[in-house]
Amino acid sequence: MTDPHEVHATDIDLSAYHDAELPAPARLRITAHIAACPLCAKRLADFAALSADFAQLPKDSLGFDLASVIAGQLPGPARSHRRTPTLGWLGLLPAGIGATVSIALGIAIGGVLFSGGAALPRETAMSVFDSIPPGGLCLGLDSCYAEYPNKTGVIK
Repeated sequence: MTDPHEVHATDIDLSAYHDAELPAPARLRITAHIAACPLCAKRLADFAALSADFAQLPKDSLGFDLASVIAGQLPGPARSHRRTPTLGWLGLLPAGIGATVSIALGIAIGGVLFSGGAALPRETAMSVFDSIPPGGLCLGLDSCYAEYPNKTGVIK
C-alpha cells in the first residue's frame, strides 16, 4: 500500500497524463506515483475507460452547416466612429490658432481693464467733494430741482 501521508495526483494531472499533455518532468513524476499508488492507478484506468466510452459514441451530424444559420442571425461587426487623423501635425493647427487668439484676447482685455481701473479708486475717493453725494441723493430740496430760465431769460 502507499503511505497515507503521500500526496495523490489530482484529476487534472491524471487527465493530462492520459491525454499526453504533461511536460516530461511532470509526466515522469506521475508515472512513478501511479506505479506505487493503486488508488491513482485505478483513477487513471477510469479516465481511460471514460475516454474509450466517448470514442464509442456515434458521430451525429445535422446534415447541414449550423454555423451559417447562426452567423446569419448575429449582428454585424461594430463600426468605429473614430476618425483617423490624416493631417498629422497640420490637424492641430486650428486648435493652436484658437489657443493663441484666446490668450492674446485675454491679455488685451486684461490690459484695458487694469489700465482704466487704476484711475478709478482716485476718482471714487474725490467724489466725496462733489456737490451731489454718491448715489445721486439730494442734499436739500433746492438742490434736487434743476434751474431753468424763465420767460425773461433770468435763471432763478
